[in-house]
Parts: sequence; C-alpha cells; structure tokens
Amino acid sequence: MRLGHWIDTFWQAIGLDFHGFSMRHPKLALELGVWCLAIGQTVGYACLYYIFAALLLTWDSALGWDKGLLTFAFMLAILTGAAMSPLAGRLVDHGRSRWLLSGGMWFGALALLALGFAQSYPVFLICWLVLGVAQGASLYEPCFAFLTRTTGENATRNITKVTLVAGFASTLAFPAGAFLANAYGWQVATWAFAAAAGLIGAPLLFAGATMIECCPQDTHTPEAKARNRDAVRTALRRPEFWLIFAAFPLIGLTEGLILTHIIPILTASGLSLAQAVFAAALFGPMQVVGRLAMMALAGRVSALGMATLSFVGILGAVLLLMVVEDIPQAAYAFALLFGASYGLISILKPVVTAEVLGRTGFGAIAGLMAVPFLISLAVSPQIGSWLERIGGYDLALYDSAATACLAMLALFALTVLLRLKR
Repeated sequence: MRLGHWIDTFWQAIGLDFHGFSMRHPKLALELGVWCLAIGQTVGYACLYYIFAALLLTWDSALGWDKGLLTFAFMLAILTGAAMSPLAGRLVDHGRSRWLLSGGMWFGALALLALGFAQSYPVFLICWLVLGVAQGASLYEPCFAFLTRTTGENATRNITKVTLVAGFASTLAFPAGAFLANAYGWQVATWAFAAAAGLIGAPLLFAGATMIECCPQDTHTPEAKARNRDAVRTALRRPEFWLIFAAFPLIGLTEGLILTHIIPILTASGLSLAQAVFAAALFGPMQVVGRLAMMALAGRVSALGMATLSFVGILGAVLLLMVVEDIPQAAYAFALLFGASYGLISILKPVVTAEVLGRTGFGAIAGLMAVPFLISLAVSPQIGSWLERIGGYDLALYDSAATACLAMLALFALTVLLRLKR
C-alpha cells in the first residue's frame, strides 16, 4: 500500500476527509484551502526563513562563529532553494503539489530539529542546505505555481490572500525567537520552530492543497508528460520567456539590495537610527495597502500592467532615496512607494508568466523562472556591500536605479512584443 494512501487513511480515521469534503462542497473547499495555504505559508516563512534573522545575534554570541560564516550558510540555503525550483515545478505539473508542499515543510522541520544539536559549523551548514531544499519545496514559489495552475483567472486574488496573511510571518518569528532564546536558549527556540513547522505548517499545507486540487488528473501518462515537455520547449523558444526571465531577477537585485541595506543607507543620508527604523517599518503596512489596491483593480488592469506600475514604483522609490540627504522627508515618501510596489512583485511574477506563456507545463516553466530570481535575492546583499566599499552607498543607489531601469526596459519590450502579435 502506498505511503500516500496510508496518510489519507490516517486523516480520514481522525475525521478529516479532505477529499470527501472537496467533492461535497467544492466552492467552500477552495476558499478554505486558500486560507489553509495562507496560514501554512505564514508558519513556513516564520520557521524556515525568518528564523535565521530572528536568532542571528543569539547564534553569533552563543556559537562564537564569524557572522560572515553564519550569513554564508543562509545565502547557500537560498541558492539551494533556487536549484530545487525546477524539480518542484515539475512535481506541481504532475499533480503532486500536496506532497511537495507538506513534504518540504516536514523535511524542514527535521532540519530544524537537527539544527538544535549543531555544535560545529559543518553541521550548521548542512542543516541550512537541507533547509534550502525545504524552502524550495514548500514556500512561495511552488505554492504560487500551484495556485496559478489550479485556480486559473482567480490566481491573482488567491495568491494575494496568501501574501496578506503570510506577511505577518516576521511579526511572529522575531518576538517568538527572541522570547524563546532568552528564556530557554537557542536550542529550545529552534526545536519550537521545528514543532511549529511539522505539526502546524505541514498539515495545513497538505489540507489546503488537497482541498484545492481534490482529484488531480494523472499527469504521469506519456501523453501528459509530452504535453508538458512540448510546452516548456515552446516557451524557451519564445522571446517573451527571456524578457520575463530577465525582468524579474533584475528588479529582484534592486529589491534585495535596498531591503538589506536600507537602515545604513538612511543613516548615511543623515537620518537618526530611530527615523530610519520608523521609515523601514512602513514597508510592511504598505505591502498590505499595495496588495489590497491590486485586489481592487483585478479585472480592470492586466497583471502585466500592474507589474509595470510596480516596477515604475520601485524605480521612483530609489530616486526618492537619492535625495533624502537634501530632503529628509523623502525617506517616508520612499518607504510608502517602495513598500506598496515591492509587495506586488512576488504575486505578479507567476501570474504574468501564466498570462503570457500559458498554463500547460506551468510548474516547470515557473520553476525555471524562479532560479535567477532567487539567485538575485541571494546575492544582492553581497553586491550592495561590495558597491558600498568601493564607492559608498551613492554608488549602490545609482546601480540600483540602473538595474531597475533595465528591468523596466525588459517589461516594456515584452508589452510592445505582445501588442505587435495581436
């Protein structure tokens, strides 16, 4: 008997028949499934991603390793997640999303459990490499690919719901990590995060994906595999693929650099630390505002149109950041514009990809798209530090503006190309 059948039987034995509920109440199951994914992603990001920042200072003081070594492990985790993305995308195409998302979260829980026993740097590093695999299997990229493939025209709205809730992951991770580490030590804090991932996050992702895709078609047939392979090959031959492939990683470089270095950028421009922290704290609420605005505009503005607006907003925010030294109030205008624009990028990337390239083989296509985007987010903090060392943050901001311009040009070229083909 297959492991999957045993797991389904277990849920039914305790009165949770997700398949049966979906068959009897498909609309309600879809709605509940999206909210299960939303809470599961919140727990997942808190436990697999934000735990690093939440416990970084504790690890730095307790383990005695150089902070650069600690952050190197986290960067490798993100790169490992990027490498995992194509395989995750193919599993989404094969109708295995519930096993991918929940299995990735359980895998991450085991890595966190092992991390609590790490007393040497090689063990710490290996745990984070495993966590990178878990991130690539269970967080936004595969989740959004799944929602885009299964919910069609409602994907934008459903992805937005997920991000509205998951935006609170850092709000959970930082105080929980600080309290547990101070009260019981970093090992207990890590094990508590492991328990949350395995006992809360993974079951919610399993339940949500099962209710949304109650009875996936068997996509392991030779015909289905051939359709998916043909769709990927066709996409790779289209210039639209390569324009999207370039646009989002380029804007990701700008986002990652600004997000990582925003506090020192603002203090170097003359703001006090309290003012800089207040400006940065506006990012979270403005992400929510931007996403609510996008939901209100859904159906009236295309995903590509909204992506263009968000790219323009990122560039405008960087330009505002350049004048903070002369006009301190520009820091708050920057934070409002950057937060609202940044909050849309992760939502719009899979939706634009599906609108332009279609939904056949979408998981594999989205997985390929995720690789350069995640790499750009992983390396942008180091690029920012390197630019600051050779030319100060002025050079870093000029580079960010130039990169955002290139991203906008790629998106503009995509818009023109699509109009010419109509």
